Amino acid sequence: MEVICYIRKHHQFVDLNSNIHADNTRRKMGVHIQSHNTDLYRRSVINMGTKLYEYNKLPGFIKEIDSYKTFKKELKSLLLLLSFYSVEEFVTL
Repeated sequence: MEVICYIRKHHQFVDLNSNIHADNTRRKMGVHIQSHNTDLYRRSVINMGTKLYEYNKLPGFIKEIDSYKTFKKELKSLLLLLSFYSVEEFVTL
């Protein structure tokens, strides 16, 4: 939850797919996942946060919430409701 909230709060440090290419795709407004070669970057907060924020299949209404405080509250409610046991389970939902 904290990693997703970090990405949401510091979204200016991540690129959107629409900034990388001009193609009109379904995920053009999604967070761009950078490729990596090192295990250190793979485990970094920015990399894990972008993966969790993009691939966790958060419901659209949660991603569209403008208020950070409301976003955090709704995210916590969702995570408590679904009760994930691992990050892998969360990503492969």
